[in-house]
Amino acid sequence: MDLPGYERFDFTAGGVSKPVYRAGSGPAVVLIHELPGMVPECVELGLKLAVEGYTVYMPLLFGEPMKNYGVKPVLWACVWKEFSVLSTHGKSPAADWLRALSRKAFAERGGKGVAAIGMCFTGRFALSLMMDKELIAPVLCQPSSSYNESAMGIPEAEWDNAVKRSKDEDIPVLGMRFAGDSLCRAARFDALRDGFGERFREVVVPGAKHSVLTLHFKDMAPEERARVWGELTSYLNERLKS
Repeated sequence: MDLPGYERFDFTAGGVSKPVYRAGSGPAVVLIHELPGMVPECVELGLKLAVEGYTVYMPLLFGEPMKNYGVKPVLWACVWKEFSVLSTHGKSPAADWLRALSRKAFAERGGKGVAAIGMCFTGRFALSLMMDKELIAPVLCQPSSSYNESAMGIPEAEWDNAVKRSKDEDIPVLGMRFAGDSLCRAARFDALRDGFGERFREVVVPGAKHSVLTLHFKDMAPEERARVWGELTSYLNERLKS
């Protein structure tokens, strides 16, 4: 399925092929859709980032684009296999595929490096991708992939690598959540703050919604929308353009 404003191509790594939608020009941003799928709000987010001067690489991890599957993908065997569902420290094959896509994005766009935006179920992957030097701008939106309220749901080696790179290379980590989010509670941001210290930049939005940049972005007060978008674009500009 084609999406207006995007170029579609198939990307294969590790014997796995998935469609990727690319839009814009400039430094690369890998936009990883959340559990409900590649919903229209995610597609719109990618186009907004393209307008800001970035090349967006938006992989379709499961399902079809422009559909909202709700929580149904949690029950799909392929999702359990690829994403190590609800694991505290599990290895996700999808993370390796996304790392390969990140390397391709950097090879095509060059510059200082690549950003990754993970959301909800995929929020943790922004840290997993830091296993490659190309990833220099991790954005975690409402990361919520584990029953453990403070665990990130990635292998300890990936967590330790992200913390070390952040410290050694002075890489800030951007996190976003709603204050009353029952799926991404304060304990998870406490863990990120403990791990990354002052390099963890948190944006906490009033309310009890969930999807900061997509499904519930429109539900924020206008000043909150402006603040969230400003924090995101300022971070990306700082990391990828300055």
